Amino acid sequence: MKKLLLSVAFVCVASITANAQTTLSQTGGVAPTKGTVACAESNQQTQQFIRMSDNAYFRAYTMAAATKIISVKVGVGSVQGNFPLTVTLYKSTGAFPGSFATGLTQLATKDATFTSANDLKLVEVTLDVPVAVASGDIIVAKIHHGAGVAGDGKRFYMGIAPTETASAYMLSTGCQINTPTVMTTINAEAKIIIDLVENANASSEQFFAENFNMYPNPATDVLNISSKKGLNASEVRITDMTGKVVRTQKDATTVNVSDLSAGTYLIDITTKEGKATSKFIKK
Repeated sequence: MKKLLLSVAFVCVASITANAQTTLSQTGGVAPTKGTVACAESNQQTQQFIRMSDNAYFRAYTMAAATKIISVKVGVGSVQGNFPLTVTLYKSTGAFPGSFATGLTQLATKDATFTSANDLKLVEVTLDVPVAVASGDIIVAKIHHGAGVAGDGKRFYMGIAPTETASAYMLSTGCQINTPTVMTTINAEAKIIIDLVENANASSEQFFAENFNMYPNPATDVLNISSKKGLNASEVRITDMTGKVVRTQKDATTVNVSDLSAGTYLIDITTKEGKATSKFIKK
């Protein structure tokens, strides 16, 4: 018997997913197609499949702002049987994969079972507790399974995208891939999909706290806004608590609120770096 990499058929069909505002993706947020590789065990003479070997897949993200990660989307190529996977998030002390393995601190882990009903789908695995991360943190997402049972017929292959903006990595002791290795050096099509889903509301509020000062609050006539890091606003929008837009302007330095009714309002500041959201009270 021997270990080898098994390739599945490539299908050149892709579709765009929704919810891009809350999804961090290095593969464009597209739905998966088939065409990747995985380590499996087969009979050396007959090439008959025996079982899946251990496989771990990685993507590393540098966070642009403080946020909370609530789930991980796994791009599925194909599944046979009820296949168990483990999704794990780590914080890395430096660039990945150079930080492997001593420079990784586990933040969260979640087990999930995949079936053929998940073929060619982005499957969202929700974490038990949202993971708070800071701007600049390097977050590594790992999709992993152990070796299967001989003859159980279970198989799992990651789904792929046509392009990627950063490398994905694979590790499998069964195939003597003992450190995370760039997947496209194993198979040029292996641009696997592992996306992070963030809490959009938490992100925009934390982005405001990190980047802007607002005073006085409560305000009577003028609300002053200053950027801590020199960010430029393309739009400032104020809405009341019913969702009605009561003011929009380009300048984020001062906002005249003298004509607004007393109450609580939301202020949204749009910058090229992201959207900042906060609340203020009009006396």
